[in-house]
Parts: sequence; C-alpha cells; structure tokens
Amino acid sequence: MTSLLLPRLKDDCDVKSGVAGVWDAQVPNTFNQVASSLDYKAPGEIKNISSVPTIWARPLSVEMALHNDKYPIREQIIVQWQGMLTVLALAEVRGFPIKAQLLELGAKKDTNNFARSLYELLPDDGNSIYKFSNNKNPWEDLYIFTWDNSPVGMTSPSTLVVPAEEGIWNGLPWWNSTKMRFEPVHQYLNDIEKAQLVFWLDNLKTEIGKHQGNARAVNTIVGLIRDFIGSLSVKSLPDFQLTSNTTFFDVPLNRGALAGMNLPVKVQWRESNVRVIPSMNKANVRPLLIVDKEIATSWNEVLQNIWVHEGKTLAALRPEDIERWNKTKEVICLASQDLFLPELKFIDKEGILPGALLPDGAHSLVFKGQHITPLIPINPILFSYFTPEDLATKIIKLQLTRNSSGTSLVRVTLSIPLYGVKQGQGSQNFYVHKEYPLLEENIITEVPVLEIWPNFRVEGWQEYYGFYYDAALGEDTFQVSFPAAENTHSFKEGRDAYQVVHLEEFPSFIDCKDIHKNTIGLILLSTPQQINLDGRWVVGVDFGTSFTNIYVNKNSRVVERLGRENLHRKVTDVAIDTRFPSLFEFFIPESFIPVDKPFPLSTVLTTRGKTNAREEQVSPIFDGRIYSPNLKGFSPQETWIKTNLKWSTTNLTDNELFLKHLALHITALAASNGVQEIQWSLSFPSAFSLREQNRYAATWGRLLINLGQTTGINHVIPERPNYFRTESIAFAQYFAEQEKGCDLVGSTCIDMGGGTADISIWENDKLLHQCSILLAGSELFSQFIEMKPNFLKKLDPDIKDINVWERLRGAAFNAKLDVWMRLEAANWLENKRDRFEEDKEFQGLIRLMAIGIAGLYFYIGQILFVLSQEGKYSRDEITRVYIGGNGSRLLHWLAEGGEFTRHSEINGLFNQMMTVSAELADTEEPTRLSQNPKDEAACGLVLRTRELEGLGNRDPIIAGEDCIISGERFGYQERLNFRGNNVTQYEIPSLGQLKLFLDAFHIGLDDLGIETIKPLEKYRVKDPGSEYNVKLWRATERDLRNSLNAIQGNIEDIREEPPFIMALKALLRVLGREWAGK
Repeated sequence: MTSLLLPRLKDDCDVKSGVAGVWDAQVPNTFNQVASSLDYKAPGEIKNISSVPTIWARPLSVEMALHNDKYPIREQIIVQWQGMLTVLALAEVRGFPIKAQLLELGAKKDTNNFARSLYELLPDDGNSIYKFSNNKNPWEDLYIFTWDNSPVGMTSPSTLVVPAEEGIWNGLPWWNSTKMRFEPVHQYLNDIEKAQLVFWLDNLKTEIGKHQGNARAVNTIVGLIRDFIGSLSVKSLPDFQLTSNTTFFDVPLNRGALAGMNLPVKVQWRESNVRVIPSMNKANVRPLLIVDKEIATSWNEVLQNIWVHEGKTLAALRPEDIERWNKTKEVICLASQDLFLPELKFIDKEGILPGALLPDGAHSLVFKGQHITPLIPINPILFSYFTPEDLATKIIKLQLTRNSSGTSLVRVTLSIPLYGVKQGQGSQNFYVHKEYPLLEENIITEVPVLEIWPNFRVEGWQEYYGFYYDAALGEDTFQVSFPAAENTHSFKEGRDAYQVVHLEEFPSFIDCKDIHKNTIGLILLSTPQQINLDGRWVVGVDFGTSFTNIYVNKNSRVVERLGRENLHRKVTDVAIDTRFPSLFEFFIPESFIPVDKPFPLSTVLTTRGKTNAREEQVSPIFDGRIYSPNLKGFSPQETWIKTNLKWSTTNLTDNELFLKHLALHITALAASNGVQEIQWSLSFPSAFSLREQNRYAATWGRLLINLGQTTGINHVIPERPNYFRTESIAFAQYFAEQEKGCDLVGSTCIDMGGGTADISIWENDKLLHQCSILLAGSELFSQFIEMKPNFLKKLDPDIKDINVWERLRGAAFNAKLDVWMRLEAANWLENKRDRFEEDKEFQGLIRLMAIGIAGLYFYIGQILFVLSQEGKYSRDEITRVYIGGNGSRLLHWLAEGGEFTRHSEINGLFNQMMTVSAELADTEEPTRLSQNPKDEAACGLVLRTRELEGLGNRDPIIAGEDCIISGERFGYQERLNFRGNNVTQYEIPSLGQLKLFLDAFHIGLDDLGIETIKPLEKYRVKDPGSEYNVKLWRATERDLRNSLNAIQGNIEDIREEPPFIMALKALLRVLGREWAGK
C-alpha cells in the first residue's frame, strides 16, 4: 500500500498550486489556508506536522493550530500547549526544574549568523497578542525554556508558549516519554492544584488584555484559556498567591503579555499527609515524615495528592529537599525501610523476657520446633513518637512465614499512623514490612540480668535505676544501653560485667548491643501505671545500731509497720541463684531478709562496685546501698561492708549513704501507694550530744530537700518537738494512743430499684444525709446476665428464645429480664436455687452480686465516716440498715435457701463492710497490748489524735474515692462541692478505697466463715503485685477511664455520682466479663 509523506489537499481547496521546483511568493495567510485545506485522516498515532518550509516552522505550526479551528491536529497541539502552561503555573508548587533564557534577536543579529537568519525571517506579527511601544516586532525578543538544562520550548507573541516538538521532559508526570508528548494534565493534578492553575490562568487572561495585541488574536488565546479553565471544573477559588520571586525562572519574563507567566503560583504550605501521628503523650516532638511513594498506592491516591513538607508533594519531592530538611532539623525525614534494623536476633527460649512488652504475634514465633523470643528489629526513633503499648498493640506485628525455598521468615509489619488525606478527620495507617530469615547465627542462647527500679510512674519522679549483669556470659549474651540515662556506671569484677544507670524517666525500651556496640534489637518495656498522688503519710524512722525500723501513719487512718512491696521490673528471666545474689550485692534487693518481715532491717551498708566519685559527690545506689545480709553469705570483714553507722564519727559519708538509700526506698514505697506528702518523724537516743543531734537533723534536712526535688513528693522536714523526739518519748507515745478508738453508729434506709438505690441516713429522727446512687438491679444483676445470656437458660431450661436474648442490649435486655424476674424468680429461688449451690458459674454470679451490694454498704460506711468527721453523726455504733424496693429481692439470691433473713450469714459481711469504711465497730473491741518488739518507738513516732471537722450546711454527695474534677481535687472523704459550672475533665487518679474494700471483702469472708459466697479464686489480699491483682486493677482503671471520658458539659446536665460507686461499677463490669469469659 502506498503511504504518502504528506496529506493531500481537500477537493474544495482554494490554494493555487505553483510550478514544481520553483519558489513562489505567497501572502502570509497562505499557511493558514494550506493548514485548513489538509485532508488528514490517517489511522493510528497522530504525529505533529512540521513541514512548513521555514526556520520558524514549529512556532508557526503551533500558531496555526491555535488560531485556526480547522487545523487538522489542533486538539493535539492544544494538549501540548496546556501542558506547558501548567508547568509554568505550578513550577514552584511542584518544584519543577524549568528555567528561561532571554533571546534578543535584534541585539544578536550582527554577531551571530544564526540569529541573523532568524531575524531576517521573522514571522509576521499579525496574530500577536501584544505589541511593543517602539514598533519593534514582538518576535524579536523571545525566551527559551530549559528542563534540567535541556531546551524544551520557547515563548511566542501569538501563542504565549511553544513546546518543542521533541523536547525531553523527564520526570514530568503528564509527559509520556514513550510517545514523546504531553498527556492531558487533568488526571495528574489534585483539586488544589487545579484551583491554583485556574487562579494563575485568570491572572494570565487579565495580563493579556493590557498589551494592545491583535483583537482577534487576543480573543482566540483568551478563549482557549477560558476553555482550559472550564475543563478543570473548579467551583471555588481559595485565596492563592503568586510567588514573590520575580526571577523564579532565572530571568524575568517581562516582554508584553509574557509578564503574565513570570510568577508561578506560590507554594502553599499544607499539613503534611505523611507526618507520623504520635501517641497522645508524645505530642511535643519534632515532626517525623515517612517518605515512600507506596503511600499513595496504599491510600489509592495519586502522588500529587500526598503533601510532604513546605508545599511539596510526593510527586514534586526531590532528594535534595529531604537532605535540606534533615539538615535544618525542623523535621525528620525517613524512608520507610529505615524504620527497620538489618537483622532479626532472637532468643531460643519462650517467656525469657517477663518484664518486656512483646508485640502482636511474637508469641507465635517458632524456630526448629522451639518457641523463640525476638529482639524487636525496629529503629529506636519510633519510641520518640509512640508509647511502648501503642507500638506493641497497634504498630508492630510479627508473623511467621516461609519463602519459596521453605526458609522460615519473620515478617515484621509496621502500621504507621500518618496524618493522612482526610483533612484532619482521622489518621491513616501506612503499612510497611520487612521479612527476616530465621538464621542459626542470629540465635542468642543466654540473657543477662536486667532490672529496673522502681516500677511505677509518678509526676516529678526522677529517680529510676537500671541494672545489667552478664553473669560472665560474654558473647553468649548481649550488652545493653538504657536510653536517656543520666549517669551510667559500668564496671567488671573478674569476667563479670555490670552496669548501673540512673534515669529521670522510666525507659520505654532497652537497646540491645553486640560486642561492637551495634544495635541488634530492642526490648520494649510497658509503661508503668501512672500513680496520682494525694495521700499523706507520717513516717517514723527508728535508726538503730543493729536494726532500723520504720512505721507509717497512712492518712491518719492506718498505723502499721512498713511492709514488703516489690517495686522491681524484672525484665529477663534468670535463675534465682544468679539473679538474687547480683541484686543483693550490686543493686537494690527485690526483698529484704526475712521476706515475710523485712522490717526492722539490718543497719548495714555495702559499697561494692562503687564509682570513683569524690566523697562529696557520692550517691546512693551507685556508691552505697542498704545491705540485707543472710546468715551464710554475710561477710562483715569485707572492705565494702559498712556497719556501726549510727555511732561512728569517722564514716559519716557511709552514714549518709545509708540514710539516703533508706529515705529513697521509703519514698518509693510511699509513691507506689499514692502518697503526696511525707511528714518525717525521727527519733534519736537521749545519749546523743547536742552536736550529734544537730548533725543528725542536718543530714536528714539535706537529703530530704534533695529528695523533694527529684521525687515529686513533698517532704516535710521534722521539727522539734512533735516530729524530732527522743526514742523514749516515742516509745511512750505508742502506749498512749494505741488503745484509743471511737466508734460511731446510726440508721440507714435503702430504697433499691432497678436503676438507683436511694439512701437516707438518720439519727434521732434527724436526717443527716441523703443521696441517690446509680447502683441497683441493673448493675448488680442484669448486666451480668446480659454478658452471659446462656447462663439464664442454664438456670431455667424452659427459656426457648435464648438467641433473642443474646441480641438484646441495655434497657431492652433489662426489661425482658425484669419480666422473668417478676414471674419466675421467686419460684426458682424457692425450688431450684439449692441445686446450684456447688455450681461454679452460679457461685461466680452471686459473688458478683455480693461484691456489688457489699460495696454499697462500704460506701454507706464511708458516708458514716464523713458524717462522723463533720460532727453530724455522734453515736458510737454503725447504723441499722433497712432496705426495700424491687431490687432488694436480689438479697434472696445471696442467702442460703433462697430467702434472706436477719439470720443470713451475709448480714455479718455487710456490717463488716460498713465497719471497715466507717472506722466504726459493730461490737465493742477490747484494749490490746503491744506484742511487737522493736515496733514501739517507730510506731509511737507516727501516732496522732484524730479530729473531726464540719463541712457546713450544704449536703453534696461524698466522694468515697479521690477524684479531680476540672482540675479541682477532692479527697475520698470529701463532698463533691464542685465550684465550677462546667466539667471539662473528670479523673479518679487511684483506686485506693476500692482496693481497700475488695481486700476487706475477702478478709470478711474468711473472718466470718461465710460459705455461701466464695472468694475470687486468684485474688490475693494485700498483695498488689500479684499477677491477677495487677491485671484486675489495670482492667478496672481502663474501664473506669472509658466511663469518665463521657462526663463532660454543664454541671446541671450531669447526674452526680460518687467516684467510689463509679469505680465499684467499673470493677463489677470487669469481673462480670471475666465471669462471662469475655
């Protein structure tokens, strides 16, 4: 088939043919006539036609295409023209590498032959859209555009711009490098960029109208611009600006209407879509930007829709931008793969890191049939942005997989929350992963001893210590670095390597190192529970020659010897015969000897492993620690063992080190119990001289001032005579106050319904207090059955629609259950209850009910205590309780035989709950003599006479648990006399009273020999460190926090509820879910 080099003319063509081979002069309009007469219908790809016989062929072809609507490939030329205008408009926004050079042909023609040729063949200016005032042909002054220093186009007085026919626009999104032409720009621009382009085009239109160009030509170009604007479908224009850089393209574009193209749209700084959204308590950190083009793919967005920083999008981002930003340190830019470590090291044992926080999937990892424990292979920088809990539960996921050859791999996936493209309506996750082969050479066979003390968080507490001991394992284990350690003391004894560090914050991870100090993985550490301080202790210190004893007066309510409490975070699981000796000799013992009665403790100091600090710079833990000797291992002859600390005048530094560690240890125990203030009370022997007395007092004064600065606790320095007394006076004080006590009693009425229990307390026919409590049938029974509807079918097999019950929630469920309770419960209690006496599920249910009702009695006791404190209740007995209402029938469920009477054994438990919280006795208590040798002086130091105070005529509810409402603190014994109008935040910082209640509940079951109500099987009384207790209180605090988050707004719109009751209900929900297996 014959293929013509050029298209033929149409049959009705009005262009006269010349003689072949002979040049023929024609008027300028001839080119337009030729273009209009071309019969171009070739199949396949459309190619630009540049066969116009002139050196100005390309710009004239573009001119013909734009000014002649019959030009055969006009639409294709318009696409190229629009593409180049878009480049100029968004040059700053996208960071395009486009520059311009001015070419003045009139100035060049006399020195450059090519310029002279161009000048002599200048096109006619009939279609020019601007004129020069000096009648200079506008074609004389042109601008040449370059892209990455290669020419790609020029300006034209008739078309503004002329893209080169085969210019190379590498990297431009709407440039098709295969077809060597622009694509329509619309699909490559986001909505903001389209609006910016319209703004720029509007400005260009305005500029064109200022330069007296050919009216028809101006109308044509302006029309094309309007068409371009219309195709962008922009409905509104934000307040954009043009750049202030007048030489953005290296030279100003200032010839005629070309001035409208001189200033690109100014880059608009926007919130970075790739900024990491940190955890809530990590707000004040330098922005971390994750740079990865896969983000756009992951979010189903185009690159230009993903903003990075300073107005740059992923489409416009260049390596030099990242380098500049990282140098300025305004932000941190990381490639996604930089979030991973190069290798995965792992320990070939399961459960070897009991104090660590393992990410999701870590427990499922197996190598050669053995469960393993990984060191987490992530960049430590992530801990600056996420809490360990967020990392472990939301960010990091580990999954065991295999490659095509069967090699075991661990896929580590990071779900990084980024700001996203939802305009602040919620973050968007970006998922990135790396696969690590499980290799024999990456096995770690042994772990060192790793400890952190204390294992809590308190605002202002800056006394954290870390400990490392390699047990002479060398290369068989790993070394560590504690992040943000203020002081690090590393030392060796023989082949044993030790490290003691001081930190001002509890570490969120431990950096594991190889022998070359390279990071090989991380150990995540869960954040200890924040302890809110509001209590007050009086601490009595009887500093003795052989033994030192401590007593505490807790909030003027409980006086007791300081007890054992493990404040260690045991990070690694190491054999006891390795761990315990290392802690006793070089760190802080987990417990003193004997374990069951740590106080009084031996007045002995060890300086083993001390630093080389000067005497005036020594510090506890690093240079001296309390030593708890055992009979076999105690070697007082060793140089590091220090005794006779009380009386010696030559080892005053050792004396002070012992007291510093003692005070720090006591303060930590106090902080762990929520104590905000410690009033120290000290005794000294009468034999002390005045100087020794003053020196002893001055030593305590200095160390307590320092402790106040680093622990967040107010330390009240003891003063004579109340808190700095002789041992003999303190001893006598013990006997003077230990026998004292005051019991107060009254009458209480409870109207218990389905939703509330209405309480009134009376004495001698006078109303002392009344309140309505949201603790009744729905909370004490219905909610538990709702959690486990199948149990109801177990109780009553006649229920056939249990699938319906399972779908009901809240009030709807309660209503259905109320009907069953009304029609069937009495019969069930009378005839069937006894069959379930030994049923564990039933025992669990009535235990829940008993805890709830006993908690109500406990709160009534708290009310009685407050009323006693206020002087409103003056009797010395607890009240009788009268209970009625629909919900009161729940008591039958708790009673043997299904019938509650005055003889039911549960009565004793209720009375005891009131007695515990009210500090009033049910029966007369005998006087008791001390049988605790060595306790008298210490105890006498903290005994004080209790005083009652009135709270005025108002009758707000009584808290029952410490709380903070919009910054206003209320103690558990206070009334919620909130002074504000709006509640913005509600906090119950600790559950001290709830824990006291639950302990008292279990103690009561045991003391009273109650058999119908079984105790919580795993709960340990007065053992807050037990695994079950810790989990229980953590879950309760979380559930309570969820409830408190909803308490906001005008005080008149919020129903008052005692914090103790809210906390009790949270506990019931947690225990209910446990009972229901949820």
